[in-house]
Amino acid sequence: MTWLRQFVERLRARRVASNPATAEVPPPAGPARAAEYRPIFEAGVAAFHAGRYEEAERHFERCVELRGDDADAHLNLGISCQRLGRREDAADSFGLALRHRPDFAEAWFNLGTLELERGAHEPAAAALQEAVRLKPDYAPALSNLGYVQFKYLGLAEAGEENLRGAVRAQPGYAPARLNLGMLLQERGLPDKALSAYQEALRREPDLAEARLNSALIHLARGDFARGWPLYEARKGGSTHFTPRHFPYPEWDGRKTTGTVLVYGEQGLGDEMMFASCLPDVIERAGRCVIDCTPKLERLFRRSFPTALVHGGRQDATDGAWLERAGPIDFQVAIGSLPRLFRTSRATFPAHHGYLKADEAAVESWRVRLRELGPGSKVGISWRGGTVHTRSRLRSIELAQLLPLLRTPGARFVSLQYGDCGDELARLARDHGVTVEHWPDALADYDQTAALVSAFDLVISVQTAAVHLAGALGRPVWALVPAVAEWRYMEKGSDNPWYPSLRVFRQQAPFSWQGTVDNVAVELARLAR
Repeated sequence: MTWLRQFVERLRARRVASNPATAEVPPPAGPARAAEYRPIFEAGVAAFHAGRYEEAERHFERCVELRGDDADAHLNLGISCQRLGRREDAADSFGLALRHRPDFAEAWFNLGTLELERGAHEPAAAALQEAVRLKPDYAPALSNLGYVQFKYLGLAEAGEENLRGAVRAQPGYAPARLNLGMLLQERGLPDKALSAYQEALRREPDLAEARLNSALIHLARGDFARGWPLYEARKGGSTHFTPRHFPYPEWDGRKTTGTVLVYGEQGLGDEMMFASCLPDVIERAGRCVIDCTPKLERLFRRSFPTALVHGGRQDATDGAWLERAGPIDFQVAIGSLPRLFRTSRATFPAHHGYLKADEAAVESWRVRLRELGPGSKVGISWRGGTVHTRSRLRSIELAQLLPLLRTPGARFVSLQYGDCGDELARLARDHGVTVEHWPDALADYDQTAALVSAFDLVISVQTAAVHLAGALGRPVWALVPAVAEWRYMEKGSDNPWYPSLRVFRQQAPFSWQGTVDNVAVELARLAR
């Protein structure tokens, strides 16, 4: 733990440097100050539990003034700052708590949880491990440690051991059962995961994330009637939902002569996938207003010409566009539309593309593709997601795709977002394989849609490229891990969302070799 102790000392040094008044730690309180201290501390605790975090912070700051060596006061001040979103101040306070009481397990736990919030996963694990070392039956610390181990550090076995330890230490602690369910779900054990979620909900019925994760299992199995109602739990504070505060009643899907506002709430791929329900809304509503991500504005306007389309950020507070949109009677999140229109497999339309690219731009890209020479023109993407959305499971090293990229009669163009120039240059230098990369096609999503429409085929890991190609009705092959995202279903090679999608599944966890070989064989067949 030497590294983390040095880290705490750096926190202390930073606080002293930025706040000269705290450079000298006040001496322990005398009797008069001690008598004053306790009521202030208790008032801070009461304010915190009532959700009045600013008031709690003021009380605990006063406690620190009275007793600068009191680790409990520093800890509670840090937790109050953390609830107010002031993470740097919280880290300083946790560091000071540990300076005065190095064996303070609760301070190590809160420091670890703070580092987890900040995305510093290794420091988070180090702090949480210290909390567990000091207090082996500390269920919240065991639970968070197990979570960060399996979710971010690739330590599934150690993570499961700690999560089961948390359940044993405190059977009624619902978050530990939730985290255990997530681990089991990621390891491809959906029935055991559902059981863990049910136990968590029995102990804490309002645990929205347990309901949401249960929904994803049902949806992946095609049990849409059970899954969609549970999917509404994402609105209870999940990262899968961005709340929008529109002043309109919720639309229930019934035919109406009024105006229905459909708003985006999640990522780009989900917005395109759920957009398959927009024709249903347009048919049932007197008028439809669509608030989508700016990237999709032109594409949606062309695809849904009878709707009013506005492209705005999901976190935008400017509502002036609503006044220009005219009277609105109802609202509905785009991710809630399937609950109204996709209640069974039979209700998914056998479409040939509900998004429409610009035809002139499509033809322009066809000309550019023909300049590459004869052969099938294939768009390819090999990296997807973020650290929070399982990027390490979803992505493939470019060199692993060589059996595919060497297919005679196929020409490849990158659809990979982000900076991939060095990867492509290394591929050409080390293996003599060229993948074209046209940044101008990727900088403008309307142009990306046109390029995808010009390809003979798109091959991608789980990224928005799959959703774009499928929504355009273009042939697309998806390479998915052994435990795929729910959108790609639990099994099978087809997909209800996109009739043009073919799914190639990992044959063994963490091994892409067999999957890539299968795709290479099928592509060679197609290219011939």
